[in-house]
Amino acid sequence: MPIVEARSISRTYRLGKVRVPVLRDMSITVNEGEWLAILGASGSGKSTLLHLLGGLDRPDKDNSKADSGVYFQDKPLAGKSRRELDRHRARDFGFVFQFYHLLPELTAMQNVTVASMVRYGFGYLGQKKQVREQATELLDHFGLADRMKHRPAELSGGERQRVAIARALVNNPRVLLADEPTGNLDRETGQGILDTISDLHRDRKQTIVMVTHDPLVAKRADRSLRLVDGVLDQSPSENAPMTPVLQD
Repeated sequence: MPIVEARSISRTYRLGKVRVPVLRDMSITVNEGEWLAILGASGSGKSTLLHLLGGLDRPDKDNSKADSGVYFQDKPLAGKSRRELDRHRARDFGFVFQFYHLLPELTAMQNVTVASMVRYGFGYLGQKKQVREQATELLDHFGLADRMKHRPAELSGGERQRVAIARALVNNPRVLLADEPTGNLDRETGQGILDTISDLHRDRKQTIVMVTHDPLVAKRADRSLRLVDGVLDQSPSENAPMTPVLQD
């Protein structure tokens, strides 16, 4: 069953007086429980597409197509207020980025639980015990039981990314959106992060959308599509299982 869809969306940015098209009349369907990889070179629009699917950005308005837009469980995101989108993102999506985006003054545990503070707002105190238990379980699962009180500067790159993944999962999101999650890591560490994501997909049936420039990373996914200059190649490829070899 589709969980996230983009129907005939485009995204254009303005640089001074120049309009720069990034995505053009794109449609994509993400099925619940699948791991979809979107391949593309730098500047192809991968991150923009991920931001649109997750409600971090809005597509251009297209009055010529009545159903154009982004849909979650067949319901359009268009028309939602900023507050409604904030709640939707906090509840239904987890985000993992290439550069972690951890708060430097917070410990690993605090960086994980801050996502639930955003979700629950003033109701967080009533959920605090449950959230900390969930965060502890995730950090322990990712081999960080003895690093919970460490700040990001005291963690390795791989540990920081695992903290970021735990933060993305603490609210039990329906969809995990990953933007080049191994792009800032060495080969061995990146392979470990992919193992972590593979375990999530296998054990929790986690729906994952990952963008990457590396075909060998994309091989881990169930299906991959290629994005070229803002246009998506809609010829799906079922990825055969293989042992990943990441390039530095």
